[in-house]
Amino acid sequence: MRLTRVLFPLLACGDSNGGVGESCGEDGCDSGLSCRRDFPGTFCAQDCTAEGEGGGCPSGALCTRQFDALMCSPVCDAESDCRDSYACNGVSNTNLKACQVKL
Repeated sequence: MRLTRVLFPLLACGDSNGGVGESCGEDGCDSGLSCRRDFPGTFCAQDCTAEGEGGGCPSGALCTRQFDALMCSPVCDAESDCRDSYACNGVSNTNLKACQVKL
């Protein structure tokens, strides 16, 4: 009998520890990201350059405005894709949504 392994890709929102938009883990965030402790549950942040575009964000993330700064946020389809205290909101000038702090 031959066994076959099936690998499933990681989802953009919520599956990597310390990646863009995730909580800062015990060891902080992934390389190149900063920990925003002023965000609910902390937030691994990466600056970006233009709202609604990749703007230097990693795959699965989009440049959005969070409070007074532009930063990469995980792309989402529904509220359930986002962490607690974050909403799946439309991003200006796109037909995409991203996880952003609930106001």
